Amino acid sequence: MTQEIFAKRRKELFEKLNGGMAVLFAAPVATRNNDVHYEFRSSSDFYYLTGFREEEAAAIFLPNDEKPYRLFVMPKNPEREMWEGRRTGVEKAKSLYQADETYAIEQFSEIFSTLLKKNGRLYYTLGDFPGQDEMILNLLKNYSPNPRAGDKIFESLSSLAPLVSPMRKKKSIEEIELMRKNCQNSGLAHQKAMEITQPGMYEYQIEAEIEKWFRFGGADDLAYASIVAGGENATILHYKTNRDQLKDGDLLLIDAGGEMDLYASDITRTFPVNGRFTEAQKKIYSIVLDAQKAAILAVKPGVRFLDVHNAATEVLVKGLMGLGLLKGDLKEIMSDRSKYAKFYPHNTSHWLGMDVHDCGAYFDENKNSITLEEGNVLTIEPGIYIPSDQNDVPKEYWGIGIRIEDDILVTANGHENLTANCPKEIAEIEAIVGSRKT
Repeated sequence: MTQEIFAKRRKELFEKLNGGMAVLFAAPVATRNNDVHYEFRSSSDFYYLTGFREEEAAAIFLPNDEKPYRLFVMPKNPEREMWEGRRTGVEKAKSLYQADETYAIEQFSEIFSTLLKKNGRLYYTLGDFPGQDEMILNLLKNYSPNPRAGDKIFESLSSLAPLVSPMRKKKSIEEIELMRKNCQNSGLAHQKAMEITQPGMYEYQIEAEIEKWFRFGGADDLAYASIVAGGENATILHYKTNRDQLKDGDLLLIDAGGEMDLYASDITRTFPVNGRFTEAQKKIYSIVLDAQKAAILAVKPGVRFLDVHNAATEVLVKGLMGLGLLKGDLKEIMSDRSKYAKFYPHNTSHWLGMDVHDCGAYFDENKNSITLEEGNVLTIEPGIYIPSDQNDVPKEYWGIGIRIEDDILVTANGHENLTANCPKEIAEIEAIVGSRKT
């Protein structure tokens, strides 16, 4: 992303602030153990509006001020940089990130309190970072304006998220190009993982393979912790242990995606470890695949978000009824989620962008389902999960967990599958799995 793009976003936000002041922080550094930290990733809103990716940073936006964009960064420190890496520094950050003024992060409290005198309405999202929340609330608590000197009385504290989230939900041309590249790279990585899979390998070996290809293709990081679930582990929705051995006759579910420039991909594929679906596996897989195709087909501007879920759910329920796993009236089952939730406990979709479960509402203020708009990106991920303790289900289906997930862009007249290069048809999967010997 160019600095012109970030400047355009700030301009749009300034109009929404209506003269109010907004504050954002980069994410705090998190300790992994002792003096070792997790790899730093900036908070999504902060990066979205500044393009700055270093830790210990903040921004203040005050549209009606002579310096509407103030950026706070770590100052240069040769000794610290020798150990931790180079810093942009205060002076260079001003020109590189097109800030009206830059300061050392240690000056934030002083500058914030001074600017508060110019505007009594603050936009800041509480709840993300407790340490920063405490600092802001303490500064507000101790704020003592002098109205006779022209200081503003503090009026209100509002969340910034409702202003930024709609901006992030509708992707620009540049964002779409980046997400398309990332999704295609992640789709290739899934195929590479399929190619080496064979009985006797371990989940962590497949995890290592797919993550290697994410990085090899240019991903900066993982979009989330990879799920590599063999056999009955696939019936655990957020399984992340990834330590078990893969057995002949089992399925392998991989839910994994790379991240490029802080934009996520999110793909799930399920395939047989030995390269051949059993008849029972094929029946369940075909139902899930048909459900996913029906949901993808429904995606276009003006369609309710909930209707995408309903399109997938109807196919899943009909398929399970056809196998005798659900019994009763279709409309009655569809209207009562508890009747099918043991097989399909989650929703079909979520927004995708800088966060894998991206920001954006799903219902309006009247609790009506949001309609899709051009530029939205969402996942389509139906699934069926049958743990081995389902005594009312024939044993041939026990231990089967199948989910198929693609990333879908809403276009002007329909949709684009950003992960279409990732194999999911039965014939192509059986031709690929195990085709590359390690």
